[in-house]
Amino acid sequence: MDSHRLSTIRWRDLALTAVFAACIAVALRVFVLSAYTIPSHSMENTILHGDYIVMSKITYLMRDVRRGDVIIFSLPDSLRKGESLLNPDELYIKRVVGMPGDTLVLTHESITINDALQPTPPEARPPFDPLLKPKERARTIIVPPDHYFVMGDNRSNSYDSRSWGMLPSDHIVGSPLFVYWSYGDTPNNPADHIRWDRLLQIIK
Repeated sequence: MDSHRLSTIRWRDLALTAVFAACIAVALRVFVLSAYTIPSHSMENTILHGDYIVMSKITYLMRDVRRGDVIIFSLPDSLRKGESLLNPDELYIKRVVGMPGDTLVLTHESITINDALQPTPPEARPPFDPLLKPKERARTIIVPPDHYFVMGDNRSNSYDSRSWGMLPSDHIVGSPLFVYWSYGDTPNNPADHIRWDRLLQIIK
C-alpha cells in the first residue's frame, strides 16, 4: 500500500470519527443532557444565582419523581402570569414537596404532609417561612392526581406552587445533576467572581 493511499485512508477515518463524535454530541445535547443557567435566587443556598448546571433529560424516563427531588420544568400557559407570559420557553427549578394525593398543611413555622412534619432542606436559605402571608395562620392543600406541589429552597423568596398552583406531571423536563460553572457574589465578597468551590458540586 503506497503512502498516498495510506494518507487518504487516515484522513477519511479522521473525518468519519469527527462526524460520529459530532453526532453523538448533538444527540446528547438534544436528548440526554442540557446546560441551564440559574437566573433567580429562589433555590438558595442549594443552587445560587449565577450557577450554571448540567440537566439530565432522562432521569424521569428511568424512575418516578420522588418527594424531595429538585426538578426542572416548564409552566403551562394557564399558570403563567405577568412577565412569564413574554417567555413561554422559560424553565423553572424547584423542589418537590407534595406528591399526588398528599394533604399539606403550611404554617409560618413548618410544613406537615399527611400528618408528618417535613424537614427543611439542609441548604435552604433562612428564614424558612412556608406560608408568607402574615394574616394566615395555616393553609391546607390537597395535591390532585398527576400533579406536584413544588417550592424553592429559599422559601421566603420563591415564585412557586404557593403562587401559581399545582405543577402538572407532564411539564417536568428533567433534573439537575451538578454545577459546572458559577459566577457571582458571595457573603465575603460582594463583587462578582468565579466561585471555584461550587464547580462540580452535586445538586441534591
